[in-house]
This record gives sequence, structure tokens and C-alpha cells, in this order.
Amino acid sequence: MLRGSRRAGGKAVWLPAAMDHAGTVLGQRQIDDKSNETPAFIPLLRDIDLANTVITADAAHTQHANGTWLREQHAHYIAVV
Repeated sequence: MLRGSRRAGGKAVWLPAAMDHAGTVLGQRQIDDKSNETPAFIPLLRDIDLANTVITADAAHTQHANGTWLREQHAHYIAVV
């Protein structure tokens, strides 16, 4: 969630980000009210060159499709389960 944000109805804005290890934000994607961050994983990373990078992700992203897609991008990944 985007800290301190509110929309009509009092709902917070959910805005996951892709960051490098220096803390630079490489991309952001707003999540729909009736969704979660899982389907936003690939669209969030799609426009970033991932070749020879290491992607770290939490358990929500330990999906077969995400691992397959990352390998197709020539990326490495560490997923916390």
C-alpha cells in the first residue's frame, strides 16, 4: 500500500514497485481494488531489461508462470517461500 494514500471510500492505494538494490524505483503498478499483487508481477517487470539480473520476490510470487517467464527473460530469481 502507498502509505498515507486514500481514495473515495477510504481505500488505500496499493502500488507495488520494482526496485534495484540501491533503492531506485524501476517501475510501479497500481493494483485494482478487487485484486492483489500476484497478477501484477509480470506486467510490472515486463518493460525492464532483466537479462543476467537476480529477482527477489516474496511467497505471493512463487508461481510456476512467474519462474518460467523470468527464465525466458534470462533472469535468475530467489523466491521466499
